[in-house]
Amino acid sequence: MSNIYTIHPKKSPLILLYEVVDEEGRAEWGGNDAEHCMQWLSLAPTGSRVLVSGWESDEEDAHLVGQSLDITDIIKAASL
Repeated sequence: MSNIYTIHPKKSPLILLYEVVDEEGRAEWGGNDAEHCMQWLSLAPTGSRVLVSGWESDEEDAHLVGQSLDITDIIKAASL
């Protein structure tokens, strides 16, 4: 096991932003509360997706780190 390394800290300082988007990619809801996001997805029309992105923030600005990830299938699988 000594040859396994992680590239992420145990507690990431990133701010996570969740978005529920419709089939065309238009945002229907956005926020940092994962539970609220799942509630919105359960009420959203078929074809809606959940995107999550990580943001670094200082006191004035926030900056996107990397790309948004589509986690819809993970959320749906976990809710079965």
